[in-house]
Amino acid sequence: MEPLNLSDVATDCVLAFEPVAFEAGKPLEDHVAEDVTVTGDRDRLRHLISILLDNAVKYGAPGGTITLTLERTERQARLTVANPGDPIPPEHLPHLFERFYRADSSRGEQSGFGLGLPIAASIATEHKGTLKAESDQASTRFLFSMPLKK
Repeated sequence: MEPLNLSDVATDCVLAFEPVAFEAGKPLEDHVAEDVTVTGDRDRLRHLISILLDNAVKYGAPGGTITLTLERTERQARLTVANPGDPIPPEHLPHLFERFYRADSSRGEQSGFGLGLPIAASIATEHKGTLKAESDQASTRFLFSMPLKK
């Protein structure tokens, strides 16, 4: 764990996923605050953000814009990845971070093993952070927050 600029990590992930999202017909936008400094493991945080972007590309509505937002609050870095698509039923949301869990076999592409979100949640916990999911008619959002560098 070392001080690092989470803004740079998030921007690098967006740049890496732009071609993937473009090929999938899902534009990728980012709104990244500058110099959001945290204490963490750069590679693990990159993995967490990549998992969230990969899920958005897989499960987002065709033609829908995927949005990554990183903001700084008084004490936390907050990263949100949102994508439009069919809402995830509320009863499934608490289980998304369980290994091998599949919310609904009818939801879009089904490649993978149900391990990405549990890995992302584990990385969030390693960084004294939280990862949660929200879903409604507008979008599905994954919200990751962790403490800013002191």
